[in-house]
Amino acid sequence: MKKDRNKQSAPAGKAGGKNGKVFDANLFAAESVKSLKAYVPGEQPSGGGWVKLNTNEFPYPPSPRVAEAIIAELKGGRDANLRLYPNPESRALRRAVAEHFGLEEKNAIIGNGSDDILNLAVRAFADKNLRIGAMRLSYSLYPVLANIQGAKYEEFDFGKNFSIPTRRICESGVNIFFLTSPNAPTAHGYEISEVEKLLKSFKGLVLIDEAYAPFSKAGSAACLVKKYKNAIVVCTMSKGWALAGMRVGWALADESAIGVLDKVRDSYNVDRLAQAAALAAIKDKSYYRRLCAKIVSTRAATEKFFDKIGFGYVPSSANFILVRPAANGKSGADVAADLFGHLKSEKILVRYFASDPLVNDSLRVTVGTPEEMEKFKESVKRWIGSQK
Repeated sequence: MKKDRNKQSAPAGKAGGKNGKVFDANLFAAESVKSLKAYVPGEQPSGGGWVKLNTNEFPYPPSPRVAEAIIAELKGGRDANLRLYPNPESRALRRAVAEHFGLEEKNAIIGNGSDDILNLAVRAFADKNLRIGAMRLSYSLYPVLANIQGAKYEEFDFGKNFSIPTRRICESGVNIFFLTSPNAPTAHGYEISEVEKLLKSFKGLVLIDEAYAPFSKAGSAACLVKKYKNAIVVCTMSKGWALAGMRVGWALADESAIGVLDKVRDSYNVDRLAQAAALAAIKDKSYYRRLCAKIVSTRAATEKFFDKIGFGYVPSSANFILVRPAANGKSGADVAADLFGHLKSEKILVRYFASDPLVNDSLRVTVGTPEEMEKFKESVKRWIGSQK
């Protein structure tokens, strides 16, 4: 006899639903969702005075053209454009993004942040029979999306010096492989030739998630889209274009892959203001080129600081550094947790992955402005002094 899922006993002393029973929506949830552990974003503090180095946001304001574009979109009083739906396919932005990378409009799709694009890719190219692959140390949203879709998620260990295990990936039979390049959370960067080697050998789709490419010497893998039909290059305006609050991302791929992604895309998935802001940003190349170079310079100065105080780190190709703190010649999870707590007590936020044994001896530090990084360094020095 099947158990009646509506027949539950209400806990003593608690008001229930109909007939005094407690309602639990989990009983109605899909099996893949019942045990799901949701993605946990970095802490967003309330109040002022924080040095926020925990979510890899751009430390400088967006191009002045962005505000001008948003204001222009808002003009008109009661007849303002906001009462009308946005362009459902973000056509002007598709064209501008594609041209920015030397491609055509047919090679681009726009999303509500790159997370939206990742979700579309999972919905389109994965199911209970089509597996997803990724590196073991990668963006922690990937397995969440796979689980929602009911798709098997397979992880691969890095080769020597964070190299891509191309042979193992090719022999695995996964349908789509997610390569975070530069990698998160390590910040290790891959040369375009390394990415091309995987694309050339792998029979399935390779999604290159390059949120941090604007800070890498290697640049974007978009140059491989024309050559390899199985390449899907994904990026976001949250990191290199200072528009984390607008939620805009894109994919660049062969026209056939864009067509499949469009099949599962929500209607009007990017709002009017976001489209206007992103269009203005992508066209102001010189502004962002200058500030990305400034972030790279600040990153180099921060790495020199870590060298000086004896902290280990992965040489970074992103706008953050994965650093392994040390005190009295010792490092480890306890040391990292102690420094994390100290920094937070002084209103400096960094990211600590306490539950992951591969990186729980380290902290991920976003590269902020030079002034923010000086505050970070002074706090670290005080912590070191307290350990003696």
